[in-house]
Amino acid sequence: MEAIGLGLLVVLAGSVALLWWQRRRRERLPVTRLSVRCPLHGDQAEVAVATDPAARSGGQYVEVTGCSLMPDAAIGLPERVGYLWDGPPCKVRLEPASSLPVYTTGVSCRQPCVFALNAASVAGNPMPLRCSSGASDAIALAEQALGSGRVSRLLWYASL
Repeated sequence: MEAIGLGLLVVLAGSVALLWWQRRRRERLPVTRLSVRCPLHGDQAEVAVATDPAARSGGQYVEVTGCSLMPDAAIGLPERVGYLWDGPPCKVRLEPASSLPVYTTGVSCRQPCVFALNAASVAGNPMPLRCSSGASDAIALAEQALGSGRVSRLLWYASL
């Protein structure tokens, strides 16, 4: 019983240390400003992105910290009204209008932008595909495009 408790304590301490290390690492990442077409709205946006220079070429952008389409502006919340489902059709005030301004704390749609930036930053031009035999060479073409390790895993998972 003591070994189980000690094991759980070690796992918990390791998890806390890992989360703390990841948070500290994200705080130290340099912020770069990029111009990108927003995947959600379709407009051109200037984004501030935390960049990991030591990461692989398709994963160096970690988190969007600011976006020109969603500035940190204060807004006033309107009053919330609703209708009672079992009564006459009249409005019921649920919350009064906010007299104090409310500030947004961050970018709410950060993951689509990070995905688009990482997909666009893959280094190098792809090599042209070469036919290997001329007939039924789909596996050989897939190995050229994806790499031999990924194709064998794909075929193994497909066989299950």
